Formats: sequence, structure tokens, C-alpha cells
Amino acid sequence: MEILSTGEKIRRARVKRGMTLKALCGSEISVSKMSTIENDKVQAEEWILDLVAKRLGIEKESLKKDIIQEVTDQLKKLSENMFTKTYEKDVKGLIKVTENNKLSHQTFLARIQLVDYYIEKGKIEELNVEISNLYRTYINIVNAETQYLYCLTMAKYLYTTSEFENALVFLNYLMSNFYTLPDSIDQEARLQIPFMTVSCLVYMEDYEEAKKYLPYVKELLEITKNDATKGQIHLLYCLISTSEDLKESYDKIDEYLKEYPEMHARAKYFLAVKLLDKGDTERAYKEMAEAAKIISPDKMSDNIEMIMDAMNKFVGAGHYEEASKYVDMVVNAAIENQNPNCVERAYYFKGILLAESGNFNMAETYLSVSLDMLIKKGRTRELAKRYRDLANVYYKMDKKEEAIRYFSMSIQTEAHV
Repeated sequence: MEILSTGEKIRRARVKRGMTLKALCGSEISVSKMSTIENDKVQAEEWILDLVAKRLGIEKESLKKDIIQEVTDQLKKLSENMFTKTYEKDVKGLIKVTENNKLSHQTFLARIQLVDYYIEKGKIEELNVEISNLYRTYINIVNAETQYLYCLTMAKYLYTTSEFENALVFLNYLMSNFYTLPDSIDQEARLQIPFMTVSCLVYMEDYEEAKKYLPYVKELLEITKNDATKGQIHLLYCLISTSEDLKESYDKIDEYLKEYPEMHARAKYFLAVKLLDKGDTERAYKEMAEAAKIISPDKMSDNIEMIMDAMNKFVGAGHYEEASKYVDMVVNAAIENQNPNCVERAYYFKGILLAESGNFNMAETYLSVSLDMLIKKGRTRELAKRYRDLANVYYKMDKKEEAIRYFSMSIQTEAHV
């Protein structure tokens, strides 16, 4: 992506038409003055832009846009088309332009858009790198506005990586300055702070604390025109509420998120887990099935953490038959995502479900592979349970010696926790 200054635009248009500086200037402008304009050493006055635009046969407004305005316009255009195939490449191109021209503030804004993109796509490895780049840009341009943007972006990042308590550190700081933020931050942008706060608290299952921020969230619902935000707010209402009559909010989630399939599926997964916790098994199964239907197969790997969390809840609560419907989807998505943690957990779920169905030989294979991956990470407390799970499989296979060995390893591991 090429962003040009006003002077460079004039020079390129002139050269393209085969026009000399003298011909462009005529009797009205000195050649030396036009040379300084083309080399961006001085800005062209309005009358010069009028004259140049007419002689070059181009729009004056396109000439007037300097690099900052060009970058700003491009960032806005890109933000409205985040799901294009070239989005990442285009934003990186803008970052390069802004860095080459020492436009730190525009670099900062472009990096925030790239972070948001990685968050949306679940690209954790790239996200970790870009967060460091964002900080290096931020420390050179700290002011009230950039501090707000940086803290909110950090909260989103930490929320995405399941570090909810750390995310709340940034959000609580912003909430303490909620009424003293600069006027350049409009009300909808301010209300993103309590919105994110509620999101973190809901995930931590601290519903009573989350309810304290609902008046802010209600105000955001009233003023925003963003359907994705509206749908997410109704999801929060459903997750926080203890009411049994939430049909209106369920319908609103479907209405507002229908054009955002990944977000829609994510909402369905969250609802399925919530309903499972409430003991509403039938509706939990329904939401889980709809979530799996909404999200396209090629997007599964980008949402693996969310799918894995739902699988964990279903298996942990003993809903083995229902979980079995989705386990192969989970395994395939984990492998495609290439996240070792997800692959290990997916193999574990597959092994547990195979054991529950009586297929002990295959269960042994999956659980053994999962265990080997876990041992390399040294998760002692979790290892003890995995040893027991494998011991139970060997016991059911009538491999008593192996069963005893793994039970013993489980006991020894727990003793060292």
C-alpha cells in the first residue's frame, strides 16, 4: 500500500503527463517555489493547489490530503473491512509507511488495529509479538488519549488470553478516571470500559460485581449503532441474569449477531455452558448444536480456545454422549490451529470419550499421547489426574499391573504437589 504526500502527488502527476516544472508553474509560480513544494519542504497555498490541480487535470481535494490524512482515511476504511483477505498485509503496509515518515501517533493507531485483528482471529502468537511492538510505540507518545487506548487494548489482549484479573487492573484504572477522560473520547468509546469490565467479571463468574456496571452497559446499548456490540450486550444480560424468561435477549442475540457468524457461534457456546451450569440440559444441547452449525469448518481453528472450553464443561459435567458429537471437530480444529496446549487437551477429551464408549484400546492410545505431551510441560497437579484416568482404562482392559503402576504414579505425583 502506497501513501503519498501532497508534494509527491504533484510530482508524479506532472511527470506522468510529461510536463516540466516550468510548464506547470507558468508565469504565476516560481520554479524554485514549486520545487520546494514537490519536495515537501513547504506547504502549497490554496490558490497554488487550485492552479496545479487544474493544469494537471486532477481533483484538488486528492492533492490536499497529506500523509497523515491519507493514513487516517485508510485506517478507517480498513476498520470497516476487517475480514478481507489482505487486511493484515494492508495494515502492516500502513505501519511501515508511518514508521518511515516518523508518524508515531499514526503508527500507534495502526498497531491497535492490528492487535484488534489478531484478537478477533485468535492469532495468539502474532498477538503476543504485536503487543510488545505496541508498547514500544506507546511509550514515546503518552498522553491522556493514548493512555486510554493503550489500557483498553491491553485489557482486550489480557481478556483474550484468559488473564481476567490482570485485565481488570487496566480497566479499574480507566474506570477511576472515567469522568476525567479527555473530550476527544466520546461517550460510546468511554462506555467500552465498563462493557469490558462486565465481560471480564462474567467470565470470572463474579456476577454480583458485574451487575454494578450494568447501568453503564445499558447506556451503551441505547446509544450504539453497532449490531455486534448490541448482540454482545444481550449475551451479557443472559449470562448475568438469574431469570428464567430470557427469550427476548436470546432473540436479540440471534438478530444482532446473524451477520457475524464467528461472534454468533461464540455467543451460542457461552450460552450452552451457562445453561449446562444451570441444569437446563435440553437448551444447553440446543445452543451447542446451533453453535457448531453456525461456524464454518475453516473458522474452527481460529476459535479453538472457546470450543475447547465448552468441551471441557460438557465432559467435566459427564455429558459424554453429547460431547462425543463434537470431539472429532475439536481434535481437527486443534491440530489445524497447531496450538500444543489445545492438541493435548483435545486428545485427552477424545481418549476419555472413547473410554466411556468402551473402546479402551483407542482410548489408551489417545490418553497416552496426551499424557506424554503434558509431562513435557510439567503440570504436576493435572498430571496426577491424568495418571488416574489412564490407570482406570488399564483396569477396565484387565491390565492390572499397568493399572497399579499408574495409580502409584498418581499418588506419588499428588504427594509432591
